[in-house]
Amino acid sequence: MPLLRSYRLWRARRVWLRDPARALRLLDDDEAAMDGQSLALVAWLALRFQGNEKRAERVARLALARGGDTRLASEALAEVLMRRGESDAAIAALRAGRERLPEIKWYELTLSDLLEEAGRSEEAEEALERALAEPELRRHALKRLSRLALERGDADRARGYFAELVALEPDYLVYASDYATLGRLQLEAGERDAARATWRQGAEVYPRNGELGTLLREHFDEDPPHAEPNIAPVQEEQLGVRRLPVRTEMITARTGVLDVVDTATVGIRTSDDVIALAESAASAGQGRLIGLELIEPEPLARVLSRFVGSIGPLHSPAGMQGAIMEAGRPRVVLGALAAVATKPLGRRGWFYRVAGQATALIDDVAAALPPNDHHLVLGPRDPDRLARDLAQRLGCGAAIVDANHLSGAWVVAASPGVDREWLTAALNDNPAGNQDERTPVVIVRRIEPES
Repeated sequence: MPLLRSYRLWRARRVWLRDPARALRLLDDDEAAMDGQSLALVAWLALRFQGNEKRAERVARLALARGGDTRLASEALAEVLMRRGESDAAIAALRAGRERLPEIKWYELTLSDLLEEAGRSEEAEEALERALAEPELRRHALKRLSRLALERGDADRARGYFAELVALEPDYLVYASDYATLGRLQLEAGERDAARATWRQGAEVYPRNGELGTLLREHFDEDPPHAEPNIAPVQEEQLGVRRLPVRTEMITARTGVLDVVDTATVGIRTSDDVIALAESAASAGQGRLIGLELIEPEPLARVLSRFVGSIGPLHSPAGMQGAIMEAGRPRVVLGALAAVATKPLGRRGWFYRVAGQATALIDDVAAALPPNDHHLVLGPRDPDRLARDLAQRLGCGAAIVDANHLSGAWVVAASPGVDREWLTAALNDNPAGNQDERTPVVIVRRIEPES
């Protein structure tokens, strides 16, 4: 029945993100009857949701042969090939996808990251230098070029790129470590006054960063300028808590979550601890990231994003499109109406109350650590179950936590027995950090509070 099949394909494209199992059921049809776009969606879900690499590759190749909007198929195929160690074939697959859609500039970053991962750094830098000319891509390109120049020992080039990057402040991609590195490079080049100014500026922007204050004291015998942090530091002794941030390898869909957290905390955690995992890292481990080249904001997303302001996860059309994909158009529209109605009353947060928790968990495009900074980072799938799985694997309490330096901590999910109110207070100043600390796991341990 062609009409029924058309409806099923249309519906699957509407719900695939928020309900991938349902989308696959709707798409569980004769592949010979599907168009390229539907097959591309099957390939993506087979990889990201089912973890079935063989099916993902087979269906992706079929989708590419059919044509149409096959962006999901190109990226799924490239990822499968990279996992198999066939980097040249993966890059060729992504380049072919980019050639079909030359107007989508975000491919330049995705391709450069793939080239770097494959060890083809010179080609990666060429792609990034092209990206510098695109206003939307410039900060992302500078972030990568500064690090690549530093890694190959080109201090002059690195200093120039870091200076351009820091000049973008305020920006999510400018980290305290960028100020620290730029100042060191300036000092090595004999630019003492510039180094001092860089570290002072960094200390004003990041008053909780100890490294910048230490650099000023060591090299200039000067205390950093006083600035109050947005969130007051947690007094561990008074609260009766010890927080131990734990560095991990980069959590990705390839690594998963459980093995990485287990390996990173073994020998440190105890049965009385609570392991807090950053929700963005949990999402990354589940493959809940979508490259911006795969997102096409619809008119509704473009209109609604204008009313969010200049910051916040949904201020961009892509972020708002993520909310629509996660919650559905009716709930997002109702959430927007609720926000408009309650704003004159001084009440905030009604958009998220109506649109749902999933929309509140979307991370801003540039808030993630590269190479995820040009992706939409969605909330983790079934966070309650993930917290329970972590607790069972680790033999202690576990929680999924969304924390940042602007609004404090939110315990998204926790295993049974975890005191959420205490844990929220313990993590309110985000001891894991909000930049490139690479410590998405914090071991939270009770101690005797000071009397």
